[in-house]
Amino acid sequence: MTEDEFRELLAGQGCDDIRDSTFEPGHHTELHSHQFDAQLLVLEGEFILELQDGKHIFKVGETCKVLSGTMHAEHNGEAPTRTLTGLSYH
Repeated sequence: MTEDEFRELLAGQGCDDIRDSTFEPGHHTELHSHQFDAQLLVLEGEFILELQDGKHIFKVGETCKVLSGTMHAEHNGEAPTRTLTGLSYH
């Protein structure tokens, strides 16, 4: 998926909190959850999402969605990762 396609998708869902983020190599979060749904598009590098069912690796052009309350951890590899994330609050 392209950045423009993803922005169009988010707009169609009424998402108005869109964040362009860059994570330095070795970025890692502990297991946590959010009070919002998050949809993410990888623009550069790779994004690694750990869920109860295992580790999922997303590469450039791939998307993922983490629903509110879902326990997860996020990290990347040895290269910077850039993502575009849309947040939907309940």
